[in-house]
Amino acid sequence: MLAAAAGLDAQSLQVRAEPGRIRVSPSKSQFLVGMALEHLQNGATVVFAVQLALLTGSRGAVLGRAAGRFAVSYDIWEEKYAVTRLASAGKSVSHLSSAAAESWCLDSLILADAGLSPDSTFWIRLEVRAEEPDEAPASNEESGVTLARLVEMFSRTQSSGDARRRAEAGPFRLRDLR
Repeated sequence: MLAAAAGLDAQSLQVRAEPGRIRVSPSKSQFLVGMALEHLQNGATVVFAVQLALLTGSRGAVLGRAAGRFAVSYDIWEEKYAVTRLASAGKSVSHLSSAAAESWCLDSLILADAGLSPDSTFWIRLEVRAEEPDEAPASNEESGVTLARLVEMFSRTQSSGDARRRAEAGPFRLRDLR
């Protein structure tokens, strides 16, 4: 029922349907790992670009997307995370465990159900990319996410091996998730 791809654990994605939308949450750590975690624990803030896609099938056509950029920091004294959504109406939360920080990021992204019938099958793709410091938008640019910026970010090659993570999970049916 689930298929994993390069780095994220698809089996740990929990998908739920609400009227008109689909939400995803992790059941275990997905992206606060590896070099990103090391940078956080060394006092650096790491910006993650996170994208959810609603697909017609495994690696199928995209029916809908939800994306956001999140600045994550770590308080070494309290051993807790703080997360800020980087957008025009940026929201913040602090004093979170790693699992709660990741859940907050994914809960902030809501996929429209694209008018799927209750019996239609679909897949979910989660892509997470830790941004390099030089990838931040210029001060005169909008800090939100545009489709062009997402395509450019997720198609660019990276220097660190675990900075980009991806999972696909499915098939799902709306009637089974409600």
